[in-house]
Amino acid sequence: MACPKQVTPQVPEQAIEDGTSGTVKAELHIQGGKVTRVNILSGPRIFHAAVRAAVGRYGCAANDQEMVAVQDFTFKVD
Repeated sequence: MACPKQVTPQVPEQAIEDGTSGTVKAELHIQGGKVTRVNILSGPRIFHAAVRAAVGRYGCAANDQEMVAVQDFTFKVD
């Protein structure tokens, strides 16, 4: 399954201020070329909304059957 249009999540301001880094693992349910559901499997809660917003803008290969993919999103704050 391919999602040629992927959007990088924005690092939340609070994470920048706090110096919080981490990795979020998300399970993406994809149907009809769109992400229809996101389950956050692990990672700092401060990044969950950013991941949900980014994957909601993904553009994936259209398929009538639901596909499930797991993707990691790493946030690094210096």
